[in-house]
Amino acid sequence: MKFKIICVFFVFVEICIGQEFIGPHGYLTFEAEISNKDSLSELGTFDLHHFNIMGNYLLNPRARVFGEIEWEHGTDLPSEENLGMYDSENSSGSLRLERAWFEYALSPKLKFRFGKYLTPYGIYNEIHDAAPAFDTSVLPYSIYGKHRNLLGQVQRFYSKFSLGIVALGRIEKNIYSIEYKVFISNGRGTNSFENDDNKDKGLGSRLLFELPSRGLKFGYSVYTDKNGRVFHSRQTSHSFDLRFEKKRWRLTGEFAHSRLGKVEKTAYLQIANAAYGELAYLLLKRQTVLIRYDVFDPDRKLKNDRVRDITIATNYQIIKRSLIKAEVHFWHDNYSQRQNYVQAIASLAVVF
Repeated sequence: MKFKIICVFFVFVEICIGQEFIGPHGYLTFEAEISNKDSLSELGTFDLHHFNIMGNYLLNPRARVFGEIEWEHGTDLPSEENLGMYDSENSSGSLRLERAWFEYALSPKLKFRFGKYLTPYGIYNEIHDAAPAFDTSVLPYSIYGKHRNLLGQVQRFYSKFSLGIVALGRIEKNIYSIEYKVFISNGRGTNSFENDDNKDKGLGSRLLFELPSRGLKFGYSVYTDKNGRVFHSRQTSHSFDLRFEKKRWRLTGEFAHSRLGKVEKTAYLQIANAAYGELAYLLLKRQTVLIRYDVFDPDRKLKNDRVRDITIATNYQIIKRSLIKAEVHFWHDNYSQRQNYVQAIASLAVVF
């Protein structure tokens, strides 16, 4: 019996010595916004948009556990009687597990992740809420925003979060590199993070080809599932992206093509196209200025339904790991109360 206890003790000590916790780290984003879209928007508002804490637990050189918790729009949570009506997009805040996974690396060319993750889609979805990682306060609406489907429901045309398995890796050659992610998930449904009620899983991939010597990156993403929140209709979205950097200039563009399948209450397939182009310039190593043209066509069969956003923005690194941002959006939306309106946003993004 004593021998067993001693053996267990030495195994426990070996495990503890071999493990390492990196963190906690995180970021905070604080925003101020005002627009003339409607009478409510004209009042202006402050928003503690994100407060995120994350950490890595290295089990050994090949294995790690990663986790991230997010407080969004403040920290007030709903009371029990209002829990069924609670929506983090329209309430005083939400607390959620943003990401959590176990990763095991067979080699740099092949790793596996098991858990909850931000869907590998487009340039930005994997850092969708990490505002310090991109130049503007909000991401391009056409690709990353929520849009109306033919039933009048508001949704993204891909799943922002996924729960499942990812195979990923990186292949490096002398003049180029290729990154890939291939995944299977529960897909979207009423309870997609516990009991999947949709037998058809979410499938997708993300490929990134890079030529460092030319400052070029080419990407392709695809996501498809039978959306359990929209009568299990087949929804598929493809995204193509390009980034080019030369000296202080950076050109970025994305195009997405989405097909939302027929359901009982709609007579035809909804085909939506989204695209934006962005030109940025770095001033004095601390400030970036940019202009972006963003357009979204929710239904190819309909006319005069496009949404357009012209953004002029700048950001400045006040201290290390801290950005202040300011931007003006010139919107045109035929379905809005005021078709043409202006939105101004200022924000602070801090990494710690």
